[in-house]
Amino acid sequence: VSLMSSCAVEAWKVWKLVNPKLSLKYPFLTFRPYQNDKAKETAEYDRIATKNLAMILYPLVIGWSIYALKHYEYKSWYSWLISNLANAVYTFGFISLCPQLYVNYRLKSVAHLPWKVFMYKLFNTFVDDAFAWLIDMPWKHRIMTLRDDVVFLMFLVQVYLYKVDKSRVNEFGYAFEEPQQGEPSDAQKKKTD
Repeated sequence: VSLMSSCAVEAWKVWKLVNPKLSLKYPFLTFRPYQNDKAKETAEYDRIATKNLAMILYPLVIGWSIYALKHYEYKSWYSWLISNLANAVYTFGFISLCPQLYVNYRLKSVAHLPWKVFMYKLFNTFVDDAFAWLIDMPWKHRIMTLRDDVVFLMFLVQVYLYKVDKSRVNEFGYAFEEPQQGEPSDAQKKKTD
C-alpha cells in the first residue's frame, strides 16, 4: 500500500510538471514547454533539420533496401532484413547528428562545450575509429564511423568560424551563462538588420 501510494504521488507530480496535452495532428502528445525564446528558436531549427533530413534519407533507405533485394544475393530473408535494419539504424544515427550543425549555422554561434566534454568527444571519436579499422568489422560499420568523423570535423569548423555562445543550451541541457533580460535573440537581431 505504501509503495503504491508513493508511486501515485510521484506520478501526479510528473503529470503536473509536464502537463501533457493531446492533439489530432503530429506529434499528438505535447508537453509543457519550459523554454526561453532562444531555446524555442533552437528547438524549431532542430525540428526543421530533423524533418528535412528524414524526408530525404528515409526514402533512400527504403529504396536501397528494395534495390538490394533485387540486385544482391542474400542467404535468407533474415540476412536481408538484418542488413537493412542496420542501414536504418545508421541513417537514424546520421539524422540525429546533423541537426546540431544546422542549428549552429542558422544561429551563427556554437553552444559552449567545456574542455573536458570536448576532449571526451574527441577521444570517443578516435577510439571508435581505431576499433572499427583495427578489428575485423563489416565495411558498412567502418564507413559509418567515417560519417561520424565528417560530422565532427564540420562541428570543429563551426567552432572556428562562429562565436561561442555560453548562454545557449548545449546538447546536455546546460547553459553556462544566464541570458541577460531584454537581450534580443539572434533571430530578432537578424530581423532588425
